[in-house]
Amino acid sequence: MSDSTKIFETKFLVLGSGMGGMAAGSLLARDGLKPVVLEAAHVPGGCSSSYKRKGYIFESGATTLIGFDEKQPLWKLEKELGIDLPKKELLPSMAVHIDGEPIIRYKDRDEWIKEAGRVFGNPEQQRKFWKEAFKVADVVWGASGKNVFFPPRKPHEWLRMAVNNNPVHLPVLRHAFRSVQSTMKSYKVDTPKFRRFIDEQLMITAQAKSPETPFLFGAPAITYTNYRNFYVNGGLLEMVRVLENYLTERGGEVKCRRKVVSVEALSGTGYRVKTANGEEYLAEHVISNIPSWNLKDMTDPWMRTWFKKQSDRFSEAWGAITMGVVTSDEYADDLPLHHQLHLPEGKTVPFTNSESVFVSMSMRGDHTRAPEGKRVLNVSTHANTKTWFEMNGSYDQNKAAAEEFILDHLNKTLPGFSESEFVLAHTATPVTWQNWVYRKEGRVGGIPQQMSRSLLDWTPAETPFKGFWLCGDTVYPGQGIPAVTLSGINVYYRIKHDLNF
Repeated sequence: MSDSTKIFETKFLVLGSGMGGMAAGSLLARDGLKPVVLEAAHVPGGCSSSYKRKGYIFESGATTLIGFDEKQPLWKLEKELGIDLPKKELLPSMAVHIDGEPIIRYKDRDEWIKEAGRVFGNPEQQRKFWKEAFKVADVVWGASGKNVFFPPRKPHEWLRMAVNNNPVHLPVLRHAFRSVQSTMKSYKVDTPKFRRFIDEQLMITAQAKSPETPFLFGAPAITYTNYRNFYVNGGLLEMVRVLENYLTERGGEVKCRRKVVSVEALSGTGYRVKTANGEEYLAEHVISNIPSWNLKDMTDPWMRTWFKKQSDRFSEAWGAITMGVVTSDEYADDLPLHHQLHLPEGKTVPFTNSESVFVSMSMRGDHTRAPEGKRVLNVSTHANTKTWFEMNGSYDQNKAAAEEFILDHLNKTLPGFSESEFVLAHTATPVTWQNWVYRKEGRVGGIPQQMSRSLLDWTPAETPFKGFWLCGDTVYPGQGIPAVTLSGINVYYRIKHDLNF
């Protein structure tokens, strides 16, 4: 140990300031436990953050914001903390563009069913399919908020599940064993066009397509636009800042530019955590929001075997190509802020295998992100991570080709883009994501929700190592802002139960 090493002691140390870590940290701070949150980047938020470049503010990625309806995770977090996170509701939340036709994802369920029938035909069967999807989604959202010890591991956790859940909802569990596609077939709506639509909706939510995704998870994934969707003025970082202020006002700390490089279990109790800037933190309890894939490379040998086993079980996950784009504002007044742009059937974005592009636009009048007359666009598409790490000398050339392709696709399919003046664009690949937010191999979006993965086969919040806890997108319930927020809420309740405070 160097004489210049700074050593800090804390009872609760949170690794990573994504929404999972910030949710857990804020709840601990509410209880007067003064957690310290370490963040590798220069601002908090992880993948739910914003950054400034050339005078414009971009989101970390193209994304929607849900989870504020009653019983959903962000609603629950607001209620528990007694705060209101900054947000504006979007109506409608999104448009999907497929084969030159816009499909409006209306929030109103009857209006959406009518739109689905108009576009895909067979309106009566479409109505029956979506009614079933809404029923399953409502039960899943309600149950997820009640079952903070899911997946259950101990007798008292199984008992809580039996007490907390309505037996009337048990039949919904059959959908854990039926894929979205098999459900589509049973309702006679599995046409090629509708399958393409559903597959790409699932890719941006469940990270897997209809044959692979259980309907139990697929139903909330394809109906998320039928709940309230929101926009945050100034970018998602402003939402994270509210939690940061809440935590620090109660004696906690959020320390950025503290990249964790090693975690060591101490011989007595607690952990020693080292950061790249030469600091050491001695903590009795550690809550890690860092993905399991990263943890296997930074934990000590005693812990590493378990994390390697966890990460190897789910070794496949998507990365992303993301772009920040600025144009002049020639867009229609009623244009939604979120767009999914399908490619022509059989086409993919170069070097990605992705069949669609997702776009999130800044709101007109949000002059924090762009001045009057300009709009910021965040663009995202799935990408195979290994492809981008094995390009050798062709990386820059292939990155430029993907960027050119995406811009051309926006020009052809996003209403108003071709009429707007192009100002600038910058592109990030999985390699960038690894270097930027330190996610191994640039994997973002969590573990795909697939039929091969049992409902109980999720990495739990509680590890075999006393005082070491997990949250984030490689822990139940997985990807997306609501999901990682729920993982932070759940880990807090596990800690609260185990430590009896």
